[in-house]
Amino acid sequence: MDADSVGDVLHLFSKRREVFECLCDEQFDKQAVQKRIDASRPTVDRAFRELEAAGILDSTGTAYDLTNFGALCCAEFERVTGTLGTLTAMADLLAHLPREADFDLRMLEGAAVHYAEDHAPHEPLMEVLDVAVAASEIAGYSSVITPHYVDAFHSLLVEEGTPARLVFSEGVVETGMENYPERFGEIVDAPNATVYETEHDYTYGAIVGDGRVAVPVGDDRDRLLGVVTNDTVDAVAWVTAFLDDVIASDRTREL
Repeated sequence: MDADSVGDVLHLFSKRREVFECLCDEQFDKQAVQKRIDASRPTVDRAFRELEAAGILDSTGTAYDLTNFGALCCAEFERVTGTLGTLTAMADLLAHLPREADFDLRMLEGAAVHYAEDHAPHEPLMEVLDVAVAASEIAGYSSVITPHYVDAFHSLLVEEGTPARLVFSEGVVETGMENYPERFGEIVDAPNATVYETEHDYTYGAIVGDGRVAVPVGDDRDRLLGVVTNDTVDAVAWVTAFLDDVIASDRTREL
């Protein structure tokens, strides 16, 4: 097989995915591979021959090892399958995001998804608060307000003095001032915080602090569907850029 053919390599990865996963884990013993994937020996033999013909495996006698090409394929294979695994797990959640949401793949690689359950619909919000509580400085956007949110951020900003940049939708500001005038007003006026009001009203929020991010995702009825968390450099960069763009928008003003 021509190893330069992208289609052929992708087909081989799909066809021999379980064997390739073993090789990427540096498991080159055929008997061990056979046992791990519960396959027949002829199947494993054919897989090794095909991967060797593709330039992914090299053999010396009965000993096998990845080629340089094979090692690089492994790295990309693990990255892509990890991302696709996350995408598959959160497909129903992503379905509720508008196409213009620009939910970057950088947020999804290495992410964990915490779904809201019928018996505990707000439990995933603890993931958002965990990021905030553990951070020395926070930045975030929200189009949803709850009493628990108000209490938690009042404690962080007003009582503990955590530095913060927070962006709230117009609906959040209106509800906060009407339903929690004292505590929400103190959050807005906290000297260590810069608080903004924006016309942007997304079905997802975002918070970043000390190298961790959490992105709550809801539907168009403000019902929480789940929270995506991540601590990769790319995820932090995406959330930071998202917040910077909202703050810089001419539809956002400082309170």
